Amino acid sequence: MKEIELMLAKANHVEEEKYPQLVEEEIKKTHKTSGNEIAILRKTLHAVIHGLPIPQEFEAYYAEAEGIKASVKTELGIE
Repeated sequence: MKEIELMLAKANHVEEEKYPQLVEEEIKKTHKTSGNEIAILRKTLHAVIHGLPIPQEFEAYYAEAEGIKASVKTELGIE
């Protein structure tokens, strides 16, 4: 996140409102197209429906997304 974005969000008390947008922007840095994310989710859903193991690709994506969410919350100073 850019320093100016962080400063403006805090100055205007819109940290909670900016959170989803900032998380999505960070995720898009490594997953350039939504097709990439959709493919991961589609493969995972197929595995769940058919009783197969969750793909490692999903586990990595999930861990990355959760890390990004925690990082953005820390930067914004929200719970």
